[in-house]
Formats: sequence, C-alpha cells, structure tokens
Amino acid sequence: MIRIYTQSEEGISRTVGLEELAGNGDDIFWIDLLTPNAEELAFAEKICAIEMPTKDEMREIEATSRLYCEDGARFMTTTVLSRVETDEPMIAEITFILKSRVLITIRHTDSYSFRVFSHQLLRRQDTNRDLVFIGLLETLVDRQADVLERFGADLDVLSKKVFGTHKRRKEKEESPDTDDLRDALEELGRVGDLITRQRDALVNLLRMITFAGNEDSCMSAHDSLYVPLRPVSRDVNSLSEYASFLSNKINFMLDAVLGLINIEQNDIVKVFTIMSVVFLPPTLIASIFGMNFEHMPLLHHEWGFWFSIVMMVLAGVIPLVIFKFKRYI
Repeated sequence: MIRIYTQSEEGISRTVGLEELAGNGDDIFWIDLLTPNAEELAFAEKICAIEMPTKDEMREIEATSRLYCEDGARFMTTTVLSRVETDEPMIAEITFILKSRVLITIRHTDSYSFRVFSHQLLRRQDTNRDLVFIGLLETLVDRQADVLERFGADLDVLSKKVFGTHKRRKEKEESPDTDDLRDALEELGRVGDLITRQRDALVNLLRMITFAGNEDSCMSAHDSLYVPLRPVSRDVNSLSEYASFLSNKINFMLDAVLGLINIEQNDIVKVFTIMSVVFLPPTLIASIFGMNFEHMPLLHHEWGFWFSIVMMVLAGVIPLVIFKFKRYI
C-alpha cells in the first residue's frame, strides 16, 4: 500500500494508491510505503531517482547498512516494538529516506504511531519534509514512552502480587502458594524480554536521530536537523534511562521471587527433616524389640508391649519438645 501526501493551496491531501494520483508529483512531500509492491516501489524510485532498500536490507544489523548516504539521499533505518497489546509483540523495521524535498518511509508492519500522526497531519494547512520527519519521530517516541509506562505499571502490579500476597499469607500463617510465584516468574520473564527489546529499539532510534542531526553526514543535505532533533534526542535518552531502571527492577524482582521459592522449598525440606528425626528413635526402638532372639528383656513380661509403646512415644515427643524450645518449628 502506498500513501502519498501532497501540499497545495487548499491544504494537505492524502492519496491512497497510484490510481487516484493526479499531477506530476511536484507537490509531493511524503510517500508512505506499507508492504509495497513492485509498482509502488518503482514509483517512489522514479520520484526521487534512488533505489529503495529491500526488506532483507532493512533487517541488517550493521550500522553502515542502516545509516548511510547514497545518491544524495539519507537512508536511515530504525526498529520499534510493535503489537505490544497482542500476544505476539514483534520488532518492526522502519526506513526513513530524506531526498531533496521528499520524505519516504518504508515499513512492513502497520504502526499505531503512523496512523496517529497521519490524522494529525491532515488537519494542518501546510508543512514540509523536515516537519513531517520530526513529527513522526516525536510520535514514535511518545508511543515508546506509553509502552514503557505500561511495562512499569505491569511491574508494580506484579510487585504487589508477589510481596503483598506472601506477606498476607505469612500473617495469617497460611501455607505458601508456589503456583502464584511461578506465575509471577513467568510474567516477569515476559515483561523482561519486552523491555530488553524496547531498550534495543531505543538504542537504534537514538543512533538514527544522531545520524539525521549530523549535517556533515551527507554532503547534499539541505537544512540541518541538529537543533530541531535535540529535544527528541533528549526524550529518547530519558526513555533509555527509564528502560534501564525497569530492567534493574526486573532483575531485583526475579531474585526476590526465586528467593521466596527457595524459602518455601526449604520449609518443605525442613518439615521432612523434622519428621525423619522424630520418627527415627521410635523406629530404632521398634527394630530392637523386633529382633528374633530367644532371650530378650521384657519378651515375656506382662507389660512389655505397653512399655515399648511408651518408649517409642517418648522418643518421638522429646525431639519435638527440643525443636520447639529451640524455635526450629
């Protein structure tokens, strides 16, 4: 799909598809390509006289493959975390191309930020390539900030669930619920993975903004974007710091949950250990009286059986009293 934005005396208009396009293209300032076909790519290449990067080239991880100048145009590719609200979030690549008066964006995943900015853009009277580029970056940064705020809220809920539930159960002297801790551990792993992807996307976004603001990065660059992009760069830096804070918080909560699970497991092992110590002396006494010797003390005594029972009970009770006195139980 191709969306073509043009500037005229009546204002800003958007054309979806090549069939409805009118004019020679001199008033085009933004071409948005979403999973474009060969015809749409050829149209964009003709307008700007450049070769469009392929989907595989957009996924290259080398900085020189994502940020470079060619034929007087700046090619800049970044990554964003997409589909966060779904069960299958993913990293999406977005390529920005600045050539002359035209901005070209190439993406293969629909983006909420692009939809929001498009609606805002159509309500304006006039704009240009640089304003659209900066506006898109600001909208992307705002979206990433919302995603991080959501992750922070999820972590707060998990923190209350883990520590609050454990504290209430301890006050009520209830048995611990390991399943709740396991669920919290799985949720922490999911959020931690998303935050790691988000930090990587923010790093790539900051690199792209730095490259776009460097007026010496391309000899044919028109107006410098360094000053307009400084607020966006500061916002991305602050988001990176917040993402680092959330990552540290996740590591702390992971350690805490694993510690609580270990404590509960130790309590279970402690119960088995105490039961083993309690039943060991009675078992020893029963083993002694169960030996098949012809001459044994109290073997034919009238109270021998009851005497052995009393000895086994005392042998089991005495360790319990000692453990209680030592506060082992």
